[in-house]
Amino acid sequence: MTSPLADFRYEPLAYDLVRYRESALDDQLATFVRDTVASDEANEVRWSLDEDDQSLLITFARRRIVKGLRDRAAAPLLEAFDTYALLPAVSDGEMAVWFKAGLFIGANLDLDLDALAERLAEVAPPATVAQATIAFDSLDRVEHLAHCQLVETSTSYGPGLLNTIVVRNEPGDGTLSGIFGAPARVSEFAVGYDQASRVATIAARVADAFDAMEGHSSNELRHDQLVASSFDVVTGGSFLPARACVSFHVTATDGLSFTVVIADVDAEQTGYDALELAEAADDLVDQASVAVDSFVALLTVVPNFDDMFGDDVWDEEGDEEYDDDALSVYLDTVRQVLTDAVGN
Repeated sequence: MTSPLADFRYEPLAYDLVRYRESALDDQLATFVRDTVASDEANEVRWSLDEDDQSLLITFARRRIVKGLRDRAAAPLLEAFDTYALLPAVSDGEMAVWFKAGLFIGANLDLDLDALAERLAEVAPPATVAQATIAFDSLDRVEHLAHCQLVETSTSYGPGLLNTIVVRNEPGDGTLSGIFGAPARVSEFAVGYDQASRVATIAARVADAFDAMEGHSSNELRHDQLVASSFDVVTGGSFLPARACVSFHVTATDGLSFTVVIADVDAEQTGYDALELAEAADDLVDQASVAVDSFVALLTVVPNFDDMFGDDVWDEEGDEEYDDDALSVYLDTVRQVLTDAVGN
């Protein structure tokens, strides 16, 4: 059986669940899931889904969970749960984060969780039912979305959800495990995100400013960390602490590609204020940085590995002089957005 969803693909910014936008594809996928789950061919369709189909449906499920949160409606949540039930398998991480968050949001909307559990038992594969049972059983320990590794954001786009990142650390010392081998015992370490910070709101405005530039496009906002080496800072770990940190990627039609990191820093916590970090980062090649109040924005060129390791022979005479300050032209725009955001 060929892929039933081969012709369906989301636009890049549909993956941004902070800057949430409605998509016509959501309605098409909702119809597909509803009709398939209700049909006698649900199991046949389930095992015909290739990796791209499954990734597409995972994105759809997440988007329906965000829509349920935004609209305070149970119907999109039920569509998300039907989608998880239709998949041949769901990762433990997906169940612990997005599935459980959907349950938490649904419980707050008085969704009938017992009826939902019965429906999943009828429709989903046994492995997914077992995972769902664990999520249901643990729901009484979930007091807010942060327990699902999600942060509820509020931007000009309305409510959204940001998946906070988790790294591994060795219990007791707060240091990250080395790249060569992990400690004998490891535990999860959730990277902080202060709910009071306006980083998501500011990052959304900065990303929109890049999208408004001709020939530029941004991708989804992600939770991130400040890499110490980006500021030429000597520290005991690889990262600098921040109240909150969000990043996104920008691609320009002229071939330039770069990341933008927006962080809210506390000088007492970080050891440096935002301006000191910006000045240090701005001195490094292929970087540009600016600070306003407690917020620092760092732009970093993404290397073009095709140029670095391709088969083309370098022609010194025909090669243009390398521009190691290609990002400085954006600083005035970023500074203005930060200034406006801080002033509001």
